[in-house]
Amino acid sequence: MNSEKQTPSPSRLVESLRDTGYSHQAAFADIVDNCIAANATNITIDISQDFMGNDVSVAFYDNGDGMSVDELKNAMRYGSDKRPSPKSLGKFGMGLKTASTSFCRRLSVISIKNKIPSIRVWDIDEIIEQDEWILLEPNLDEYSDYLEKLEALIDSCGTVVIWTRVDRLIINNGTDYIQKAMDTIIAEISQHLSATFGKFLIGIDNFNNTRADEYTNPEVTIMLNDLLIEGWNPNGLFLNKNANDDRVISDIKTREVPLVHHDKVTTSQYTINGFVLPRKQDLTGEEEEQLRYTNYNQGFYIYRENRLIYGGGWPHNLFAEDPHLTLLRVVLDFDHELDEYFEIDIRKSKVNFNPKMREELKKILAPWKNEANKRYRGERSVEPLVDPNHSNSSRVIQRTVIDYNQNIIKRISEDGNSVILENKFGEIEVKLNKSQEDSKMYVLNATTLDGNILWSCESDEQGNTIVILNQEHEFYKRFYYGKSNNIMVQAMDSVFWSLANAELKSNDDKTRKNFEEMRFLVSQNLSFLAKELPNIECLN
Repeated sequence: MNSEKQTPSPSRLVESLRDTGYSHQAAFADIVDNCIAANATNITIDISQDFMGNDVSVAFYDNGDGMSVDELKNAMRYGSDKRPSPKSLGKFGMGLKTASTSFCRRLSVISIKNKIPSIRVWDIDEIIEQDEWILLEPNLDEYSDYLEKLEALIDSCGTVVIWTRVDRLIINNGTDYIQKAMDTIIAEISQHLSATFGKFLIGIDNFNNTRADEYTNPEVTIMLNDLLIEGWNPNGLFLNKNANDDRVISDIKTREVPLVHHDKVTTSQYTINGFVLPRKQDLTGEEEEQLRYTNYNQGFYIYRENRLIYGGGWPHNLFAEDPHLTLLRVVLDFDHELDEYFEIDIRKSKVNFNPKMREELKKILAPWKNEANKRYRGERSVEPLVDPNHSNSSRVIQRTVIDYNQNIIKRISEDGNSVILENKFGEIEVKLNKSQEDSKMYVLNATTLDGNILWSCESDEQGNTIVILNQEHEFYKRFYYGKSNNIMVQAMDSVFWSLANAELKSNDDKTRKNFEEMRFLVSQNLSFLAKELPNIECLN
């Protein structure tokens, strides 16, 4: 086969590489990635502007390993050599250049190693004019201010990345606009870095175990325009109980998912943790702000080698964004061996779950979703009660429909508290009812149900539907404790049991929310309508 070399036009390519889709938050994070990959512990970012000329510049200083002149030239090359450690956050050999030139037309890097400084510069306009990959070596005297500050921040090694001729960070619409835009951008970048590098800023050992006011020994500190960026923890463990705090703690549920098979790695695993946060009304204003308590922040927080690459939301629309799930946050951790498995992109802002993994995650998350939904509605767990007033209804249900209406049991959960049923729409996990043993009662009472729901659905170990009625609900009290006779009680019990049975046969994890919402709305409406029924006449 004949072949020939084809060299891309530098002038065309360098402009194209500016449009790789970086947001300003992601671009700043990519430069910080390189600082941390170079073992920096202190990072200082300066964003400045000349109000007269409306000129914006950015400088990133770090006290990392620094680079010799040869190492610097390699780092400035598009597609630089792989870093020695595969765990490195800066792993693709493109981030420094593409993140920087997405927002500036001149990228300068000064690095000091063993007290010897080196400098190299990419100037987009020079590349376009010459149509060559011309890496500049200006005189260090032209950068004396940057060099002096770098030397003041380090001992013998460190680096400063400098963006000048910044043309895409802020649009030039006058001095007043620039000042407001600058304040907004600094706030957005600060919030993004605090989440993206939260584990480093808090200290990885502290992240899952310590209250925020007790954090010690962070791995890294980041200063942005002289302000210290504090690490953010999506699981809100700063809410752990103390002597004067009786609120509900965030629930932590750890699950290690082993033996992930793919082409490059035979076996590996990721870890997934579920956190159900306290309700909004149980938080102070300061705590609500610290938690970033919004609908947009529900869902997944995915970390690669302790660096956040996905924050807030449901990848692949695993679940719809829902106010009932505002309390649920899911932290997924994996290491560099699964980069291909999750299809990590150059910006480290995209993650992919294959179809098999999506199904596994839905099963893992189902009980966490239910718990978040219950806590959102202020629900609490209660044990059903056997009420002889429902005995006749249960006998009729047993005699006429139970034998051919049993649900298909797929399996019982590992903790033995729920059962997974299978119907033609898929699978659904419901609470396992253990209260009746051999009593054959299919209509039971509860002193109350979460969210003042009138009825709920459970299953026994044979797959029989059990309906639980809330005896504190206004409709129950007016109807069952009113002037109803045995026939009316049997009729109403039949209605509720049939609704529960239909739900278990027509429901799966995808539609669970719809059925639960229907029960909630029906219960709410009946609570109002029941007030028109006769006054309560208690049986005793």
